[in-house]
Amino acid sequence: MKKLLKLALIVGGITAVAKLVGAKKAEWHGLTEAEVRAKLDSKLPDRMPAEKQAMVTDRVVEKMRSRGALAEDAPAAEPTAADSAADATETAESS
Repeated sequence: MKKLLKLALIVGGITAVAKLVGAKKAEWHGLTEAEVRAKLDSKLPDRMPAEKQAMVTDRVVEKMRSRGALAEDAPAAEPTAADSAADATETAESS
């Protein structure tokens, strides 16, 4: 009976740790490079010197990029047809 209780506690502990790790990964997955760098910059300054912090941040970003965990940076917004029409109206009015 004691062996079963110990086994249940060990399995429960492993399951809890796995869920925690999964939640942390999900928290970081899908961030852009700028967001990852900002998040690391807010967490690392009190733990290590600045030059080491930059090296660690670069390594984390490269690792996330190689795993495909980084989201693409949002491209600059392209002008829409409504924006083009508004620009044309403003140009015509100023002439």
